[in-house]
Amino acid sequence: MNANVENQSPLLRNALEFAKANWWMFLLGGILYILFGILALARPASALLALAVVFACFLLVDGIFSAVRALGAKGAEGRWWVFFAGLVSILIGLYALFGPVNTVLLFVYVVAFQAILFGVSIFMFGVSIRKAVSGEWMLYLTGVLSVLFGLLLLWAPGIGGLSVSLMVGAWALVIGILRVVFAFRVRSLVRNT
Repeated sequence: MNANVENQSPLLRNALEFAKANWWMFLLGGILYILFGILALARPASALLALAVVFACFLLVDGIFSAVRALGAKGAEGRWWVFFAGLVSILIGLYALFGPVNTVLLFVYVVAFQAILFGVSIFMFGVSIRKAVSGEWMLYLTGVLSVLFGLLLLWAPGIGGLSVSLMVGAWALVIGILRVVFAFRVRSLVRNT
């Protein structure tokens, strides 16, 4: 990572300072993704309905963290993408938790749209900090994989509950690992400055 951003734009400096101050949120979000992925992979047959409830709670927590991160990044480029993604995650999480999410198909659509929204927002965040952080390719990869995963679910929603559980578990595991790696890269930047 390149900590020397004095010659960069104020927006880039703000985005970098935001990432440095909140590296632990990236870490916590990554750990939640990993735990969720392990749960979905370990118990796919019996976990689909429970998976919908757990995922709703996860969306709420991740949405709150995203919104808080964005509000704390005053002037950072792309922060409104992160805030919007957080707000939508909160709304989808509440709907999934308290609304009529009684079918696998609806769960598939909720997961698909959340994955696409998350992918776009994390890709845009990577674009906003690319001049200050080496390894931003992890954010690009996270974004592209999430969008592709969401599009696949929209294209073939009837692939079955077991397949959905396994796909969601694998997706969450990959995204979680990438977020944890990114968090530690940002943390090392904090320690070196």
